[in-house]
Amino acid sequence: MSKILIGNDFWEERKGNKLPVYWQESQVSNHHVGVAGTSGSGKTHWIREFVTGMPDDVEIDIFDYHGDIEIPGASTVMFSEATRYGFNPLVLNTDQHYGGVRRSVNDVIEAINSTSRQLGGNQEGVLRHLLTDTYMLKGIFGNSPRSWVKREASETEIRDMIEKKNWSGLRDVYPSLDDVIQFARRKLKALWMGVEDKETGRNALGAFDDYCKAQSSLNQLRTKMNRSGGSGNDEELEKMEKRMESSKAKSIESFTTFVNSMDTGREFEEAIKYNSKDVLLSVITRLENLSSTGIFNPNPPPFGNARIRRYILKPLAQSEDELKMFVRFRMRAIIREMMQRGESGGRLRRMIVLDESKKFNSEDGSNPINVIVNEMRKFGLAILLAGQSPAHFSQDFIKNAGTLLLLNLSTSDWKEAASKLRIEEKDLKYFKPQQTGAVRMLEKGQAAAFRQVSFQQRESRV
Repeated sequence: MSKILIGNDFWEERKGNKLPVYWQESQVSNHHVGVAGTSGSGKTHWIREFVTGMPDDVEIDIFDYHGDIEIPGASTVMFSEATRYGFNPLVLNTDQHYGGVRRSVNDVIEAINSTSRQLGGNQEGVLRHLLTDTYMLKGIFGNSPRSWVKREASETEIRDMIEKKNWSGLRDVYPSLDDVIQFARRKLKALWMGVEDKETGRNALGAFDDYCKAQSSLNQLRTKMNRSGGSGNDEELEKMEKRMESSKAKSIESFTTFVNSMDTGREFEEAIKYNSKDVLLSVITRLENLSSTGIFNPNPPPFGNARIRRYILKPLAQSEDELKMFVRFRMRAIIREMMQRGESGGRLRRMIVLDESKKFNSEDGSNPINVIVNEMRKFGLAILLAGQSPAHFSQDFIKNAGTLLLLNLSTSDWKEAASKLRIEEKDLKYFKPQQTGAVRMLEKGQAAAFRQVSFQQRESRV
């Protein structure tokens, strides 16, 4: 079992005695770890110590905010608009107990609502319809687990299938955000025209779209000819006018066919299923912004079968909303994967490492950090959370983390840290960067209390 030297007992060392303090995987009540300290206090060092100290069969996902947590043997991928690596949020967990359409839809909505710009009630309802209906277009139905099994495809693969008109191939892959956006745009056109987005309605929309394009091209040519004093290609003008008239006639014919084929009396209600044009347009804008970030593109990162996966998130740091969405979405996906694997019998299987806790923590019980510390021990999932102050940790995390390691703290954080951790404020003054600190380990059969340690004589991991 893993054993990591934290340091020597501070007070015993002052007496001239050397009493090592170890973190032992088999002795702590759970494997959640919190590391708090100011910049330069040694947080990155301790992240490395814990990561390299984990057993060789433990998977590790490192969300590297600053891009400086280098781990030997880790598979590293940078996430940015340039690399285009991301995770398709519409790929389903196919387990009928822990996955499915409804949970996937909820994950997308929760990821967006974790940002500073939450969805309004009408927007959330419209987005839920869009996502569910997009799945249905791919033959994926919430009440049919057999239909949940598709395959992932990259942007290049999807583009190639479209160019080759491989419609059956496209139906066999999971939808992407681009599919949702295209579907939403069709719905917006349907709202403007008051038609249903089904076969005859789509034909009417397509014919009307062709007519608009023909009219636009004709107007552009007329404008060009007017600017040149009326001279131009009369033959081309006549050709465009005929095309426009033909498109117009087809549009009228298609719309007439649609009206004549109405047989339920609910066609108009179906057309307004998406609430209003303004609401639908606002949702489309949110989806387009989300797609443009690149982090939810259908281009899986090339981690392969690596045990340690390092996600470099530095390019995303410019937008805190994008950062939150990405990290929380990935953590929820990992939670589902581990629940699907079943209970671990107390054995650690996977660890998430997350720096800059202030950006991701909250007291909300649905926050994936709190879900992990409260519920995921039995499934073998742990989290290592690092931040500049324990004040940036949620109360659930402080209460349930098996290990809390305090490094040097800013004097402005002493009072709040002492209150939150129930440690004497006067003890915090002894902490020196990379030299001294304190650790609380909830060990089996032992009372939990902070113990001051000296890092000066620390040895290698054993």
